[in-house]
Amino acid sequence: MKKKFTTNFGIVFPDYLELGKKRRGAPGIKELAQAASWERDAGGGSGKENSANISAWRLAAVYFVFAAGFTILLARAFDLQVIQGKIFLSKAAGNHVRVQVDHAPRGAIFDRNGAVLAQNKPGYHLLIEPKAVPKDKKKAVAQKLSSILDITEEEVTKKLNTTGEERVSLNNDLPSDKALIIEATKKGLPGVVLEVSPIRYYPSKEITASILGYSGEADKNDLDRESPIPYAVGDKVGKAGIEATFEDTLRGVNGYTLTNVSATGEKKGSIFHSEARPGKDVVISIDINLQKFVYSAIQKKMKESGATGGSGVVADPGTGEILALVSAPSYDDNIFSKKLTSVVYNALVSNPDDLLLNRAVGSAYPPGSTFKMVSAVAGLESGAIRPDTKIVDPGYVVLGNQIFNNWLWTDHHRTEGAINVVRAIARSTDTFFFRLGQVVGEKTIQKYARLFGLGAKTGVELPGETAGLVPDAEWKIATKGEPWYPGETLNLSIGQGDLLVSPLQLTRVTAVFANGGRLITPTILKTNIPKVEKSNFLKKETIDTVREGLYQDTIGDGNVGWLFGSFNIKSAGKTGTAESGQEVPHAWYTAFAPYEPVAKEKQIVVTVQLENAGHGSEQAAPVAKQIFDWYLNHKN
Repeated sequence: MKKKFTTNFGIVFPDYLELGKKRRGAPGIKELAQAASWERDAGGGSGKENSANISAWRLAAVYFVFAAGFTILLARAFDLQVIQGKIFLSKAAGNHVRVQVDHAPRGAIFDRNGAVLAQNKPGYHLLIEPKAVPKDKKKAVAQKLSSILDITEEEVTKKLNTTGEERVSLNNDLPSDKALIIEATKKGLPGVVLEVSPIRYYPSKEITASILGYSGEADKNDLDRESPIPYAVGDKVGKAGIEATFEDTLRGVNGYTLTNVSATGEKKGSIFHSEARPGKDVVISIDINLQKFVYSAIQKKMKESGATGGSGVVADPGTGEILALVSAPSYDDNIFSKKLTSVVYNALVSNPDDLLLNRAVGSAYPPGSTFKMVSAVAGLESGAIRPDTKIVDPGYVVLGNQIFNNWLWTDHHRTEGAINVVRAIARSTDTFFFRLGQVVGEKTIQKYARLFGLGAKTGVELPGETAGLVPDAEWKIATKGEPWYPGETLNLSIGQGDLLVSPLQLTRVTAVFANGGRLITPTILKTNIPKVEKSNFLKKETIDTVREGLYQDTIGDGNVGWLFGSFNIKSAGKTGTAESGQEVPHAWYTAFAPYEPVAKEKQIVVTVQLENAGHGSEQAAPVAKQIFDWYLNHKN
């Protein structure tokens, strides 16, 4: 009997269930009768019989309370096991499953001829899981990591005490020798995770930094960003230049390994693994050999002239491809691939030479006389002048109580006499353009400046581009609270005043006269298909007239005839000497060559700008000549 009850029902209510030998003797008739009619002596044995009748309503209340309690318990059990079951299960799983990331290598960056500009080197990323380090072992772990990583124990302890983060980065460029030490002593380093993480390497360093930019470790904003492929701690993210623009192309897809681990961090077996997929490569339009030459030539001229900064752009006027883009002084972008200390970073960003600034794209300056190309177009297109229209140069123009001098009058006390627009461009005669500005008015000049894309970003695939500025009456009222004065029209006509242009924007303007009248969006990608923004927006006669003026500038008594007159390559260009707000002006030269290309001869546009260097004809033009000589002799 005992076995039967136990098997069917289990041991329940043991104090009341009596089986086998424990069972007492059977109740007699007296006990049965008393059980049938429960009697008790109320009031001390009076003998009077009392019946204990229980109300049905009271029983109903008792049943209701028990039923309600049971329902509550059942509902709570359902909530814990079914509704919140997954949450508790995942938390429990986290206690014994470690996720290790195999960081995907970024795609390489190549120049137009296949030379490597950015690649990956083997590297390791060291992280720690603060919650996985027992309190009694934190000091020992901190001491051991401090000795291996050559950092203070306090730095490691601060990482160990980090709250709210599952993993904290200790080192994102750990050398292989230290990685071997970590791996060999891993049993004594609970919570330490070592991941393979490629290190970005830029062979040309500061020569290409303004183009390539750099990549750095994913920060909180990157980790919180909504993305189809989320970032993980330790991922490298493009922060500037090509690396930032083409981030979605260059970044790959991480691989993941889920491993069962014991409480001490010992691996118990893998439960999931996926392979990392590298990012895609990017081929850009730059010719690295030309880039190196331009960088070297600009640096040399900066030292000779005392220039505070310099930039150069070389482009294909037919496709819009940028063949070289230089900004100097520059920086070694490899420093961002390593652990960047606050001291190094602060020294970099606070450097008075603005090392991180891409001067060719992100800086704008008064263009000086290079802008006379635009003023000439405004006069010709509006009908204010014809190619043969002559204006007399008296040496200066008087406006109210102001005198506006021509450079020839200021330097040599001489005048040009009666000249047409071609001669005015070749000699860069200020008084011709002062008079022209007075005739056409500032609005016409502003209109054609904007038609050339000035005052707006070019659309090149590089971050940090400036729009420059084409000032007008509305802008001046809004910005300075002043009206537009007639003298400002004269300044605008020769590229002075508040007008601001970037070297890349000016290169785009010059390309219009090189390619026959097409405004093309510049590109940093290798391509044979130009992105034409405008075509036939100028009359052929206008283009031919300005082209002739640019050519005349390089021969005879043109401004740079002394420099290019005996040059074996015909070219066309325009000098610029722009007020800088300091004693020494900015030097400009923008040009294209060959002037009349034949057969498959390659034509290029070159713009050189040197900050606070002096006259454009003396400082910037010689650099452009060197670039023409190198490129055309190497490519044709």
